[in-house]
Amino acid sequence: MASEHPRKIKLDFSSSPTIARFFRSKGFVRGIMGPVGSGKSYACCAEIWRRAVEQKPSPRDGIKYSRFAIVRNTNPMLRTTTLKTWLELMPEHLWGPVKYAPPITHHVKLPPRDGASGIDLEVIFLALDDPKDVRKLLSLELTGAWVNECRELPKAVIDGLTHRVGRFPTRSDGSPTWHGVIMDTNPMDDDHWYYRLAEKERPTGKYAWEFFRQPGGVVEVPLEEVPDDMPEAQGLTMQAGRWWRTNEKAENLKNLVSGYYDQLLGGKNLDWIQCYGQGKYTFVQEGKPVWPEYNDEMMSAELAVDPTVTLQVGLDFGLTPAAIFGQKMANGRWHILHELVTFDMGLNRFADMLKSELNSRFPNMETMIWGDPAGMQRDQIFETTAFDHLKSLGMMARPTATNEFRTRREAMAIPMGRLIDGKPGFLVSKKCVRLRKCLAGGYHFKRVAMGSGQERFRDVPNKNEHSHVGDAAGYCLLGSEHRLMTKGPRNLAAQPARAKVLDFDVFG
Repeated sequence: MASEHPRKIKLDFSSSPTIARFFRSKGFVRGIMGPVGSGKSYACCAEIWRRAVEQKPSPRDGIKYSRFAIVRNTNPMLRTTTLKTWLELMPEHLWGPVKYAPPITHHVKLPPRDGASGIDLEVIFLALDDPKDVRKLLSLELTGAWVNECRELPKAVIDGLTHRVGRFPTRSDGSPTWHGVIMDTNPMDDDHWYYRLAEKERPTGKYAWEFFRQPGGVVEVPLEEVPDDMPEAQGLTMQAGRWWRTNEKAENLKNLVSGYYDQLLGGKNLDWIQCYGQGKYTFVQEGKPVWPEYNDEMMSAELAVDPTVTLQVGLDFGLTPAAIFGQKMANGRWHILHELVTFDMGLNRFADMLKSELNSRFPNMETMIWGDPAGMQRDQIFETTAFDHLKSLGMMARPTATNEFRTRREAMAIPMGRLIDGKPGFLVSKKCVRLRKCLAGGYHFKRVAMGSGQERFRDVPNKNEHSHVGDAAGYCLLGSEHRLMTKGPRNLAAQPARAKVLDFDVFG
């Protein structure tokens, strides 16, 4: 970027062909994904300014009016990263002060000058990390929106933005010359909504969604191509048991310090490098796993149903219901055979799917179904419990003795820590992709910044798209292992409210 006048911006993305194609695209929703340092966030800031400049003047006063929302998942990230990137392009001392009282707003006003139209650009910064936060958008009349690091946001937020853009300026001010939603992101896992829309179900038509993927910042060097003599001196870096070099096709290199990607690799694991360095769709563990005992290489296997062993089913209710199907074998080893994971689904539809799964995959098998005791609460509209509804469909489900988190966690951690006949006491079918990602760290405790090099984690796990299937697995094992996970009849007798939930003698 070069400036001939303090407030005249000249943008040059000639060395970033992916960003250039992103700019040329006419997609209603556009996403750009790439490694760290690739310039994608800065490009989105530039796109907002470009669209403000290209807006046609108002027939009323000749001013080019536009209004954009810039969205991030949390308020701290909005302030420390997104806003700072915006102010690199549009610093306050040149373009006017930012109003930091919520919502953070930067209102850029340039009067007409030398025959050029004036500009009135209003930028509103919002933190929208939950689908319920979509209500913050309901009163907004926007020209366009930028979603920064969109992998951190639920798709409901993107959907909400798509019907708020194109509403400003009004007809009296000339209507918007352009409107749409732009997104940038680092890579994510392949079960994310972004991956599904970018790689499998891309929306087409007049309001198409288009996706752009930048080259990786590093490439892996095959072992046979690594020179025997001083490979480091030839620009290669060893990390995570592999050799890497900076990708010559990486974008934005001229704006990065020399050796940027080499220094980035230090101390990182393979998943981190593949995600943030190579720009690949990759699951990256964040925080502290709820089940650090889990080892996917050792505990994932090809498993078959044993029709002679009782099928145990664990249920987690809510609007993201999930079910886990497992068997405790004669030698005490747990086999987790199947998963049913849904999103934005009520109990009626989920119960129908659960019954279909049982009939098609596990026909005529003895089955025990366990669920979250919270399902004993009556629905405020239909005045029935989740367990009553399942019973009406012919599925006899029981609540576990407790839904206390630590008890559920231990119900799974105990068999994970055993060896039975030389194999772990807990095995998961390779087909249970979502549960495996949950156990590998998708379900985790968030890190708490302590300073001075200290690292601590929250006491309560982070509720996310991985937590529901993990909770279902906990109920599956906890229900079957109730005698091991409770303190015995005397303690239960001392807690009549809990003892009434389930008669432990029913199942012998």
